[in-house]
Amino acid sequence: MHRISKDEPATETGGTAIVRALIENGINRGFCVPGESFLGILNAFDTYKDNFDLVVCRHEGGASFMAEAQARMTGKPGVCLVTRGPGSCNALIGLSTAMQESTPMILIIGHVSTGTAERFPFQGIDPKSVFGSVSKWVGVVERSSDIPYMIDRAIRISMAGRPGPVVIAVPDDVQMKDVPAVAIRPATRMAAAPSPSQIDTLQDMLSNSKKPLAIVGGNLWTAKTSELFKEFAEKNDLPVATTFRRNDLIDNNNDHYIGSFGPVPHPALIKYATESDLILLLGGRLSEIETGRYSQLATNDPARKFIQAGALDDEFGEVLIPDLAITTDMTALGAALVDLPHRNKTPWADDRARLRTSYETYRKPVDFGDLSNPAIAVAALSKAMPDETIVTGGAGNYTHFFLRHHNFKTTGTLLAPLSGPMGYSIPSAISAAMARPGIETLAYVGDGCFFMNPQELVIAVKRELPVTVVMFNNGIYGSIRMHQELNPAGRVVATTLDNPDFQIFAKSLGMQSVQVNDPAEVVGAREALRAKTKGPIFIELMTDPEVITTQRTISQIRGN
Repeated sequence: MHRISKDEPATETGGTAIVRALIENGINRGFCVPGESFLGILNAFDTYKDNFDLVVCRHEGGASFMAEAQARMTGKPGVCLVTRGPGSCNALIGLSTAMQESTPMILIIGHVSTGTAERFPFQGIDPKSVFGSVSKWVGVVERSSDIPYMIDRAIRISMAGRPGPVVIAVPDDVQMKDVPAVAIRPATRMAAAPSPSQIDTLQDMLSNSKKPLAIVGGNLWTAKTSELFKEFAEKNDLPVATTFRRNDLIDNNNDHYIGSFGPVPHPALIKYATESDLILLLGGRLSEIETGRYSQLATNDPARKFIQAGALDDEFGEVLIPDLAITTDMTALGAALVDLPHRNKTPWADDRARLRTSYETYRKPVDFGDLSNPAIAVAALSKAMPDETIVTGGAGNYTHFFLRHHNFKTTGTLLAPLSGPMGYSIPSAISAAMARPGIETLAYVGDGCFFMNPQELVIAVKRELPVTVVMFNNGIYGSIRMHQELNPAGRVVATTLDNPDFQIFAKSLGMQSVQVNDPAEVVGAREALRAKTKGPIFIELMTDPEVITTQRTISQIRGN
């Protein structure tokens, strides 16, 4: 790794200072769509090409999703580089996703030349106005001498507290100018831990409870974190649920796991949650999804205690005012909780066992009679593929199927953003495959979601990445169609898709591809394709639009 010493030059270009700061902080991959506004930074990447993998993408939206996924996989800030104006606006979707996910990310924008602001420069926008609502901090470099400080601050802010995205706009001219080549101290995240008195209070509240529920969620979880919380749950026989799209934080086959709060939740879980006298929200946040549009767990109840633990104290009380609030990292909290005494018998033991049995029944694919259920394919793939397989998803009703029927056994194997952005699945699967060499990624997509970012698959083809794409093709925007059917007006508008021949499209990218009609054939189709290539493969599963949800068909919705 390149480091400044007394034998090296005292100055370097602004672009070089940025790239060197990334490398010194252990960030060795970034995603870009090249632009003339950051040639100085591109030049520096060429100098450090042995230390940094610059992935060239076809669209800034795909590049920003890939940067966000890279951060999720590595724990280091994901880096996306785009040009001014249109390029940066295209990347906003990745920033928004990172902000919702609490993912550390740095968007570096090649900005308009100094002295041209407010004079209608080519492709000029105001970065602070445009990106302020979807990032933790937006910095605009005004002098080349500020670059070392600005990039260092960007990295540190992205990692601090509840992590998130930051933006640094660097004018094209300052990238070329020389700046002092300063020694770099890598950024570290300030960890937070619970106090002994808080743990004592939590233990007292749990001891006085008759019907507790632990809900785990949030970010910064590692395999060690999950193991600590699993041991805590087992010692106290606690029923454990996950927040929306955080199914991988606990082994789904563990007897204490009773389901996830999502758009189509486990009914027994919701009933138990509303009856609980103690809710332990550990790391996550209660949003519109977990609360059923604020119809449940959204008002304080004197009969129910609420404990909330998270990395940022100004988020406490967003929905419920906690009786006990703990500002902490989850690993530190888990280490403290696991030291609590073991309980041999709890008042809620029967409830926990009953909820587990009910959940196991709930996650079995529904029998729709003559209509095939794509959940059969999900359940079969879940059994056939290794536990370390990384599953990705974007937005659409197809996500309900894998979130309900895939058994997640390993922490860090689910990439499905809370904000539900279409087009996330493909770029994130590619990025995850690069971040975890040798681990296969399984990208679920709908026919609508797929065509948001299919162009990035050329990266997977070129690099021979083990990505399996499984498309549910029902010829409609399924999620919107469902809501239209649920609406009293019942009007079907703008949800029918005119699809291309996806087989021809996939083959044009250089992918091995097949179309199947029976979900029971998907596993065999995957094995046959995987035997032909170690690179990306594409499976198009034709599904009936009538099977609109995991639970009900369109006809059943209409008949209520």
